[in-house]
Amino acid sequence: MHVGESRLLGGALRALALPSRWAQPGRSPLRLQRYGADATVVRDERGIPWITAGSDRDLYFAVGFAQACDRLWQMDVLRRRARGRLSEVFGAATVEEDVRIRRLALERAARGSLRILSADGAAALQAFSDGVNAAVRRMTRRGGLPPEFLLLRYRPEPWSPLDSVCIVKQLGFDLGKNLLNEVFRSGLARDRPQYEAAFARPKYPADVPLTIRTAVGGRAGAAFEDGTEERAGSDGPAAPISPPMQEWLGGLLRGSEGPGSNAWAVSGKRSASGRPLLANDPHVLFTRPNLWYQQGMALTGDHEPTGYGVTVPGLPGLVAGANEELAFGITNSTIDTQDLALPAPGVLPDRWEEQSSVVVRGGDTVPVTAAGSDGCVEFVLPAAAGRERCVLFWSGFSPSTEIDGCLRMWRTRSYPEFRESLRGFGVPVLNFLVACADGTIALRTAGRVPRRLRGSGLGPRAYTDVAASWQDFLDFDELPETVDPPEGYIVSANNTMLPDDAPVYLGGDWAGAYRAPRIDELLEDATGITAEDCARWQMDVANTRAGRLLPHLLSALGEKPPKDSLTAACHDMLRLWNGEDTDDLAAPLLFSGLMRELTDDWVTARLGETLTAAMPDLPLQVDHLVLDPAARERLGIAEPLTEAVGRALGRAVARLAAEWGEDPSQWRNDGAHRIGDPHPLTRAVPVLKRLFGDAETRRGASPYSLRLMAPNASGDILEGAPWRFVAAFGPGGCSPRDVLRHGSSGHPLSPHYDDQSVAHHEGRLFRMDLRARGGSSA
Repeated sequence: MHVGESRLLGGALRALALPSRWAQPGRSPLRLQRYGADATVVRDERGIPWITAGSDRDLYFAVGFAQACDRLWQMDVLRRRARGRLSEVFGAATVEEDVRIRRLALERAARGSLRILSADGAAALQAFSDGVNAAVRRMTRRGGLPPEFLLLRYRPEPWSPLDSVCIVKQLGFDLGKNLLNEVFRSGLARDRPQYEAAFARPKYPADVPLTIRTAVGGRAGAAFEDGTEERAGSDGPAAPISPPMQEWLGGLLRGSEGPGSNAWAVSGKRSASGRPLLANDPHVLFTRPNLWYQQGMALTGDHEPTGYGVTVPGLPGLVAGANEELAFGITNSTIDTQDLALPAPGVLPDRWEEQSSVVVRGGDTVPVTAAGSDGCVEFVLPAAAGRERCVLFWSGFSPSTEIDGCLRMWRTRSYPEFRESLRGFGVPVLNFLVACADGTIALRTAGRVPRRLRGSGLGPRAYTDVAASWQDFLDFDELPETVDPPEGYIVSANNTMLPDDAPVYLGGDWAGAYRAPRIDELLEDATGITAEDCARWQMDVANTRAGRLLPHLLSALGEKPPKDSLTAACHDMLRLWNGEDTDDLAAPLLFSGLMRELTDDWVTARLGETLTAAMPDLPLQVDHLVLDPAARERLGIAEPLTEAVGRALGRAVARLAAEWGEDPSQWRNDGAHRIGDPHPLTRAVPVLKRLFGDAETRRGASPYSLRLMAPNASGDILEGAPWRFVAAFGPGGCSPRDVLRHGSSGHPLSPHYDDQSVAHHEGRLFRMDLRARGGSSA
């Protein structure tokens, strides 16, 4: 396409989107009395809505109204995905995903949760839905729905409370990660059983700090034959399910420790102000617009708090944030809430069955049968995975009232009050970190966690065994909690929750093996900590995996140094490297390439590409082989580490030179990686980048530092922290600061579509004034 034609097309696309831009509210206060709500929406310098209302009903009406104005199409996609209705818009490309969701019966589970919501919660969801629908009518009257609806030629259906609950269920299922581990281990048992002894057990390091550090009574941990501590126990070899499960499960990031988040709370005895601090940067996939939505909320009245934070579009309340007296953040607990069972035909007691159809745009309707029993559904893997019939247990199939919690948390003023607001949480199972104006810091896990037999859940078992293990659910007061620990700080980064002798068993697979130790290192001896320190640490690029492995790798290389000049120069770069994944260095690329080659030699050569890529704890398994000669010997690795590392480095250097040239001083970490986070429509129709944006952010990548930037094999950074948040307490109460990649609006012509990206890239946070109910400054 010629430059002139491209410009004309870009202009035509922008003209198409203009009516919907004009239909959006501007900076002037928007009073919603004409819609029957005593509420006002004021937008600050970043376009973030600050909503003030006279009642709960009017507040959540206005929240729904504001969200729809900013993110309506994203909301529609989220509810369609959660209800298995994407194919009505996108056609055959999403049929498999819709069928999978229908078989999971998430909508059925959502209906159960909706029935048990409190009266206040149900009223808030209805008010939120009414606000969304009022905004849609307003946009339609003023000449334009968001441009995605025009491009795809459809109109949104009315929003309902069930849509919001379905989104919660979908998010909860996505954050339950044990299914990935079970499917990998079953594939290992089926296709590579000779390697089960090497790879079927977790290799979680014993020295990773615990989230809850106080020892409690119970059973102590066992040990592997090779001396590695077993944090979680094992229930023996997994029952086989055939692999290629990558496309169905969404795949895993090769070399990553999996999605997660960072959060820490610091007590006043360690802070410069003598008051608590809280930091949170939840990690999700980078998308445009991203998953989080910023909003401020307040009810009129002298004693009502002002809340600020983020939610997921489609959900009222706040998921994380602060008011004047309390701040809270979240991390995924990664507690095991999913189990696969292999049933005999007709084994499910009290079996239910539901019929539905996936409507496919431009194609034939696909009938779907969902079936299950109490707390589980029948689960059929796709054709590529052999269509084995399973039963999936998941805590989210039971009714729960986490939306009540999201509506209450932001209004609580003390930790005991906040704690009580979490009692109805079911999914996702989250760790909530809390800091309070009264000086309290705390962590509380909330959600439905199975009371299971110790050591269970690592792989599929017979239905009767799994059902016997899922005896019931832990009581709320049995879930992990710590308040004002003697260390003066709390760290949560998806790491192991409890000591091995804890009376409750939470599962065997954990993440955070690289991030939690670094946070602990930064906090352990620190005093006089400030909000600026926390913001800087969120951008920390110390590679903890390199710190753990590099001394051993360099020792091996030192015994037999490379002979050719290019590899020798790269060896020197690694030897002089400070272990930080900074953007302008070549050493991070060398370390990453070296570990990739060792992975190929030791794991991929034995398991194959598909099974290796599906191994959730691949980095920890390879680390174990580097650090333990006996483990390499048992795997049949005959060559000494000196030979293996030298050969792997030579191949890594050759690959980098072929891509970036023969001068390693010109290789840069940020040259090999970029955050593209394209809009969903530009993946299918690249020319739409002219409307929705195509700028890539060059960034050094590493999944092993606090500034987590997880790349795929092509160098595209897929996951990180779109939202960063720090809350500091002072004489006037809480002072929150945050930044959101891209911006508050999902409309491509809005000035707030991408106005926070530069600050996000630079690690700058904007400070909010809760007392002024709005306003922000960098």
